[in-house]
Amino acid sequence: MAIAFKVPRLMSPFYVFIIICTLIPIAYSAGDYWFTWKLKIKANYFYGERDYYVLGACIAPSVLGHIATIWGHYYRAEREFQHSIAKVTTPASVNQKISLWERHIWWGYTVKYWIMVAFTVLLNVAWFVTPMVTGTSAMIERFGNLGGISRMVGNASGYTVVACCGMILFLVLRRSMLHAIGFTYSEIVPLHRWLGAAIVGWSTIHTAGYMIFLGSEGRLQSDINFYDKSRGTLNMMGVFAYGAVCLLGLGAIPQIRRRCYLLFLSTHRFFTAVFFIGMITHFPNPMLWYYLLPTIILFLVDRFVPKVMQARTVLPEATCSFNSDADIIRMTFTSPEPMKPYYPGDYISVQIPKIGTVYHPFTIASYWPEDPYSMTLYIRTFEDSKLSWTCNLAKLCGNDDKRIRVRANVDGVFGDRRHDYLKSETMIIFVAGAAITTFMSLIKAIAAQIAASDEPLRMQLHLICTFRTRSELHAYGSFLHQITRDPRFTSWLHVEIFVSRPDKPQTLLGAHAHVVKNDIQVPSKSLRNEKKKRFMSFKRTGTMLKRALSGRTIVVDNEKSTATTPATSDVAGETAANSEDSSLRRSGSVHTVVDLEDIAEEAPESSGSSSSDVITKEKTALAAKEPLSANAPTRAMTYNDQPLPTFQASNSTSVATKWAKLDLLVTCTIVFIPLAAWCVARTVSWEGPDNWCPTTKLRGTIISAKCRWTYALIPGVIQIIIASIAGYFAVWLARTVLLRRGRDVETGLPYPDFETEDERLAIEDGNWDEGDVVYTKGRLDVKKAIQGFVDAGVGKKENGHGLVSVFGGGPDGFVAMIEKHTNAANWSVDFHRETWAP
Repeated sequence: MAIAFKVPRLMSPFYVFIIICTLIPIAYSAGDYWFTWKLKIKANYFYGERDYYVLGACIAPSVLGHIATIWGHYYRAEREFQHSIAKVTTPASVNQKISLWERHIWWGYTVKYWIMVAFTVLLNVAWFVTPMVTGTSAMIERFGNLGGISRMVGNASGYTVVACCGMILFLVLRRSMLHAIGFTYSEIVPLHRWLGAAIVGWSTIHTAGYMIFLGSEGRLQSDINFYDKSRGTLNMMGVFAYGAVCLLGLGAIPQIRRRCYLLFLSTHRFFTAVFFIGMITHFPNPMLWYYLLPTIILFLVDRFVPKVMQARTVLPEATCSFNSDADIIRMTFTSPEPMKPYYPGDYISVQIPKIGTVYHPFTIASYWPEDPYSMTLYIRTFEDSKLSWTCNLAKLCGNDDKRIRVRANVDGVFGDRRHDYLKSETMIIFVAGAAITTFMSLIKAIAAQIAASDEPLRMQLHLICTFRTRSELHAYGSFLHQITRDPRFTSWLHVEIFVSRPDKPQTLLGAHAHVVKNDIQVPSKSLRNEKKKRFMSFKRTGTMLKRALSGRTIVVDNEKSTATTPATSDVAGETAANSEDSSLRRSGSVHTVVDLEDIAEEAPESSGSSSSDVITKEKTALAAKEPLSANAPTRAMTYNDQPLPTFQASNSTSVATKWAKLDLLVTCTIVFIPLAAWCVARTVSWEGPDNWCPTTKLRGTIISAKCRWTYALIPGVIQIIIASIAGYFAVWLARTVLLRRGRDVETGLPYPDFETEDERLAIEDGNWDEGDVVYTKGRLDVKKAIQGFVDAGVGKKENGHGLVSVFGGGPDGFVAMIEKHTNAANWSVDFHRETWAP
C-alpha cells in the first residue's frame, strides 16, 4: 500500500485510460476539417467510410471512457475518499500540501480549471483558423476580396459553432470522464456557460459574414425566404436557429437566471431543442451528427441511468416535515435495502410530482455508514417567493414538524468532489444557515477516522456558523448539539455559533418553546470604546464557559465520580487529540464531567448578570433534576448508542459492487441499442435506391431541401427516440421491481412506522431538552474573525501555499463576502466556494 501511494494518482492505469479516451475524440474533432475537406474522405448520405472513422475515433472512446468512469464512480469512490480522509491522521512529520493542480488562483478557480479554459480557447481558435487558411484564397478568386473574405468568415465561424455544439453537452454531464480525472461539476458548469457565450458570438459572426456576402452578390432577398424550396428555405431555418441561440444567451445572464430560475430552465430546454433543429435543417448534412452524436449519447445516459438506479432503490414516498419557526424542511428518503454509498458533498435531485416536473438539487446531510437505508435533506425556505418550489413544498409538508409522506422521485446520487483539502493542516469553515448540511457528513467522517485510527489528529478544524434565529439551530436534529457536547468531536473541532436575529414572536409560545428557552448566550463585542474593558471581561468569561461546556457530558460511575475539564486549544494552539488515548478514541467512550463551581471560581469577575447568571442558571437547571440512577439514560450514553462507523465497517464495498453491476447493465442498454438503430438507419435508402438524392437546377447542382432534411434528420431522431423509450421503460421497470419486492416482504410497502421513527427521533432530538447551546448573539464579523486567524499566525505566507483551506458556504452574497475578506487579508489560504446560487 505504501508503494502504491508513491505513484502519482494521474499516472495510474485507470487515469491514463480515461485521459486517452478523452483526448482521442478531441484530437479527432480538432483535425476533422482536414479529414472532411482537405483529404476529401468520401462522405455521402449512406453508411460509409466516414462513419468508420467517427465510430472508431470518436464514439467508441467516448463510450468506453464513460463506462470506465462508471466503474470508477462505484469501485474507486471509496478508495479515493479513504485515501483523502486518512490524511487527517497522517503524522505531522510527513510533508503534504494541496497539489498545484487543485489550488485556487484567479477569481476563485483552480489551476486545472484555467488549463481546461486555455485548452478550449485553443480548440476554438483551431476550428476557426483551419478553414480560413485552407479556403480563403479560393473564395477570393471566385467572389473577390469582400465577397470571398466575408463568405469564408461565415463558413469558418459556422463550422466552429457546430464543433462547439459537439462539446457543450459534454460539459453538463453529472458523471463524465472529466470528473474521473479530477474536475468537479461546479468547475465545469462555468465553462459550459462561457462556451454557450462563444456559440452566440460565433453565430453572430456567421450571420454577419453571410449577410455581407449575400449583400455584395445582390442575393440577400432571393436567398432568405420561404418560397425557394432550396437555399432560401434553408437560410430561413438558420434565422430561426440564430434567434433561438440569442434568446438562450439572454436567459443565461446571471441576473435573469437567478431571479427566474424555473422559467430559465424551461425556456433553456425549449430553445436548445429549437436551436439544434434549426441548425440541422439550416445545413442538413449527416456529417453534423458526427459532432453531435457522441455527446448526445452520453447526455441521454446521464439523464436516464441515475433515475433508474434510484427508482430501483428509493421508495416512491418520502417523509417530509416543516419547521415553521426555522423555515426549514426536513425530508427523508428510505430504502428496503442498503443504498449506494454516498460520500461527503454528494447530492441528489428531487422532483415532487404534485408541484412540478423540474428536479431540484440538494446536498445530502446524512452520513451513510450511520444508516445505509436512508438519506436526509434539509431544505431552506426563508425569503423565497410564495410561488417558489420550496414554499410550495413547505405548504405540502404542513407545520409544527408533523411528518407526512409525499410522492417524490429522486435523480442521483451525484458526487465528484475532490477531497485534497483534507491534506491541509488547518481547515476553516464559514457557513450560513442551511449550508451547514454540506459539511455535516464530512465532520462525522473525520470523527470516525479519528476514532478508528491509532495516529494522532494532525488537522485543526474551525467551524464558524451564523444562523438567523435560535430556533434555526434546532432544525438540524442533534448535530449541532453533538459536535459541541460529544468528546469525540470537541477534542478536535472548534465551533463558534452566531445568531443574528430574534426569534419569531410566536416561537416562544409555539411547539418548539421548550427547545430554545434556555440557550446560553455569549455577549457580542460592544461598539462603544468606553465599554471595551467590560466587553473583554465578558469575552474571556464567555470563552472559558464555552470551552468548559463544549466537552461536558454527564455520566454516572457507581464507584467513583470524577470531574475533569477537557483539554482545549485556541486558534493557533495544539490539537488536544494528540494527548488522547487511541483506545478511548476508537471506542468513542471518552467521558468528562464538568464541575460548574470550578468554572465559576476560575471565571473572572464581571459587572452585570452576564456569564455569572448563565452559570447560576446552569447549576439551578442541573440541581432541579432528579438524582441520576445507574441505569438512567444520559447524553453520553445516547451518543455512545449512536456510533460513528467508517464506510468499511458498514460493508460499503460489497454494496457498491451490487449497484455497479446494475448501473453498467442499464448504461450499455441505453448506449448500444439506440446506436445500433442509428447505424441501421444510416444504411436505408430514404429517397430511392441510388446513393445520391434527386437534384434541382435552380442554381447549379443543389440538393433539394426535402431530400437533405430526410437523410440528415431521420437517423439521428430514430436514435434519440429509441434511447428515450429505453430510458423511460428502464425507470418504469426498476420502480415495478422495487414495489413488487415490497409486497413480497410484507403486506404493503416496507415503509418505516411513524411511531418507530418518533421513538428514534425522540432519543436523538431529546438532547435539546437541556437547552444549553452556546452561541454569540449578534452578527458574524467576518473581517475580525479572519484577522483573528491572521494575528494567531494561521496561514502565514512564508509557510507556503496549500497548508490552510477556507470554505465559504451559503448564499452567493455571503460566500462572496467571505472570499472578499479572504483575499484582502494578509494570509496564504486556499479558498473554496460552496454556494447554492443557480
